[in-house]
Amino acid sequence: MAQRWFTSQRPDYVVLALAGGVTVVAGAVALVHELAQILPNRDVPVPVALDGVSHELLLSGATGVDGAAGAVAAEATEAVVRVSGLEAVPFALVLAAAMLPLLAMLVVAACFVLLGGSFFRGRFFTRGNLVAVNVAAATLVVTSLVLPSLQGTAASSALVSLGVETGQAFVLGLDLRLLLAGFLLGAVGYAFQRGARLRRDVEGLV
Repeated sequence: MAQRWFTSQRPDYVVLALAGGVTVVAGAVALVHELAQILPNRDVPVPVALDGVSHELLLSGATGVDGAAGAVAAEATEAVVRVSGLEAVPFALVLAAAMLPLLAMLVVAACFVLLGGSFFRGRFFTRGNLVAVNVAAATLVVTSLVLPSLQGTAASSALVSLGVETGQAFVLGLDLRLLLAGFLLGAVGYAFQRGARLRRDVEGLV
């Protein structure tokens, strides 16, 4: 007796492929938006980390000690500066820092689209699926190592172009969340590799 559609796992695979497809489209739109903001080289938004810098923020409805409207102690972690007329090297750094996370998201989402489509067709432990998982994992790991340093260096370079000396020509950083996600996905890739090897061994016995 044929397996009914809604009692199988096929809808889950369709959702996986659709989620990846929607992410690809959203990433492409965001990529075009970023390019439109950066390529004219006018009022280019550059995120700048402000970790550990205390500020006094005036918040609507906030009350001070005397009951009157006043400032509230807060700690800002990031600001956005707008820079125009960036030279070639700072411009390239800012452009790369803005593009890298979007490109990484597109690559990972495309891998999940391929996985969802392959699962839907009943193909699990295949070489194509193994490549897709490994590419997604490698993309996350590389991005976790490169992106923070690239963003920090781009921000420092943009500030220097405004006449603000940061004292750091190159900034080192690491995104632990992306790194952990990449390692976890790499573990899934290892499981796919073992499954593909087991499938080949079983086929060889038949």
